[in-house]
Amino acid sequence: MRRTATRTLALIAPVALVALAACGASSSGDDPASAPTDPASAPTDRAAPDASFGTIPSAGDGEPAPGSADGTGSTTSLVPSAEADLPTAPPSAAGEGGPSTTLPAGPLPIPAVQLIDIGAFDAPVGVAVRPLDPRLFVVEQAGRVLAVDDESATPVLDVTERTEASGEQGLLGLAFHPERDLAYVNYIDQDGDTVIAEFAVDPVSAAFDPGSFRQVMTVAQPFPNHNGGALVFGPDGMLYIGLGDGGAAADPLRAGLDLGTRLGKLLRIDPLEFGDEPFVVPADNPFVGVDGADPTIWSLGLRNPWRVSFDAATGDLWIADVGQNEFEEVNRAAADGGRDAGRGLSFGWSAFEADAPFNDDQDPTGHTPPVIVYSHVDGNCSVSGGTVVRGSRVTNLDGWYVYGDYCSGTIWGYDTTSAAGAPVVVELGLLPALTSVARGPNGELFAVSSDGTVARFADA
Repeated sequence: MRRTATRTLALIAPVALVALAACGASSSGDDPASAPTDPASAPTDRAAPDASFGTIPSAGDGEPAPGSADGTGSTTSLVPSAEADLPTAPPSAAGEGGPSTTLPAGPLPIPAVQLIDIGAFDAPVGVAVRPLDPRLFVVEQAGRVLAVDDESATPVLDVTERTEASGEQGLLGLAFHPERDLAYVNYIDQDGDTVIAEFAVDPVSAAFDPGSFRQVMTVAQPFPNHNGGALVFGPDGMLYIGLGDGGAAADPLRAGLDLGTRLGKLLRIDPLEFGDEPFVVPADNPFVGVDGADPTIWSLGLRNPWRVSFDAATGDLWIADVGQNEFEEVNRAAADGGRDAGRGLSFGWSAFEADAPFNDDQDPTGHTPPVIVYSHVDGNCSVSGGTVVRGSRVTNLDGWYVYGDYCSGTIWGYDTTSAAGAPVVVELGLLPALTSVARGPNGELFAVSSDGTVARFADA
């Protein structure tokens, strides 16, 4: 990725990723009668970790019914799988093995950067990295993944027959297993529902084996927007899945704070198959054993989390959450010894839009306020996350959380050493239709535009 000239790799008319649900109203979703009359709100207590391994929702059921993990009212207790990487002590004791990186006290020096196009793609929505692989993996909304290096862009996955790039739908996320030759994708199927699927990956070519397709989880989507799409492995080796509130506008289903639904949540699972079950719920998930709660939930109160990342140095969790009509927000949850960031936290939607009260029938208790809030002025409409930069080749970029806005295309850096309540934010660049900012291999940083561009950050 060291070339400085723009190279056209695959120039196809892109399908626009429509504003990532800045408002997202639909005729059916705006009907007040479609909202529950007595929406559930999140309890303030956390569930203590169970001595058993947890519960496994059945595959392919869509949304579980409140009070059950699999829609049938029953759960299955299991012992730990040999592959599971679970904490062995509560957060206060687990910190001894955390990151030892010495971080700057701040304020951070302000970087000067430029964006260098590495190629053109068909409506890219994000990029991913594979352990020990120097290539960049570009995710196209229509359903392809390409492995990109200085010489070529090679398709390694094609699921265009399973999904369709339409508005906010399509192939939305990709994550490679940190220890196995497996990859996971997050896409919206032809029925409009979220599917998390696993593929075996060739250890040399990284080609996905289409015959190895395995459905890990399906979540029914009531509307065609607010699908989320984030997929990332955490420092604990677990898979984190970002889901929006189901769509329409103003959280008509009151899903954000309802622990009986996976919508509006960040989920955490061990995605490896266990016997006849498609995945395992870790026993230390915060709502395991809580009556009426889906045990896969890790964090709640999200409207449309569009890109989730973990700080490679600290384990802190960062969530860029798309707002309603006025405000965009970025949430930060501190890790304890490099892990457990965001465990059981509520980020407030729809009692709050960012830090402003929103639906007054929702319980505001326990709201974790965002660290970054910006309004819909100057052409802004929809936040695109976002990662904390570590080990960068770009001068002075380390320690900045880099993110931007889809509509204005503005890219900002947030000084992560900023004092609470006094965020330091600087403008870094411009890329219209910005869909993602993410780490690449070898400490590089990339910005992605649904107009077709993937660009690398470099010194100005």
